[in-house]
Amino acid sequence: MALSVELPHETVVTSAPEILSDERIEELLQEAETRLRQKAGLEALDTVPTTAGPVKRVHLPKLEHNLEKASYLKNHNGVVKTNADLMVPVAQRKMADGLRSVVNETENRKKMNDQTDAGADWFNLPKTELTTSLKRDLQLIEMRSVLDPHRHYKKNTRKGKIPTFSQVGTVVEGPTEWYSGRINNKDRSKTFVEEEMRTEQNTGRFKRKYNEIQAAKTSGKKAHYKKLMAKRKPKG
Repeated sequence: MALSVELPHETVVTSAPEILSDERIEELLQEAETRLRQKAGLEALDTVPTTAGPVKRVHLPKLEHNLEKASYLKNHNGVVKTNADLMVPVAQRKMADGLRSVVNETENRKKMNDQTDAGADWFNLPKTELTTSLKRDLQLIEMRSVLDPHRHYKKNTRKGKIPTFSQVGTVVEGPTEWYSGRINNKDRSKTFVEEEMRTEQNTGRFKRKYNEIQAAKTSGKKAHYKKLMAKRKPKG
C-alpha cells in the first residue's frame, strides 16, 4: 500500500511499514546469529600465526593406585576387586568353615572346684574353708552399707554367694606408726562380728534405730492406744 502526498513543488511517495509475524522475526534472528558466528570464525583464523611450530604435548604423570600395598584389594584387568580370602582373619575363617567344640560350663565349674588355689594370676589364693565365724563375717561385709550409711559403697551383685577362693589376713602395724594410732589389745577383736558388737555396746545406734522404726510402725494401732490409755489411767 502506497501513499501519495502532493506538495507545492514536488510529490513524495512513501510506503507503510510491513508488520512482521513471530515466525519471520525468529528466522531473521537465526540468520543474524549465523552470520555473526561465521564472522567470528574467520577472524579467529586470521589471528592464528602461519609460522607456528609443531604443537608441544604436555606429559601427564601416571597415577599410582598402590594396590600392591593393600592386601585386601587386587587389580583384575584394571578393575579393583576385594580379595575375599584376606578380608577375614585366618583364625575366624577356620572357626566359620570348620566345626567348633561347645564348651561345657558344668565341666569348667567342676574343674574350678577341684582346684586347690586360684592360680598365679590371683596370688595363689587358697580355697575357701567355710566356718561359722567366716560365714558371719561375709554376711557382715555384705551389710556394710547398713553399718555405715553415710558412706557410699558399690552395689553388691554377689549377695549370698560364698567366694570360691579367699583368705583371711591380719593387719600388722608398721614400724613408723606411733602407739597412739594403734588399737589397744583389750579393744581388739578376732572377727568383724565381735568388733561390731563391741561398737554397738558403746554407741547403741542399732537399738535406737530399731526403737524409732517400731514406734513409727505401731503408731495409731492397738498397742499404741493401750499405752496411751495406761498413761491416762490414774494411779492408786
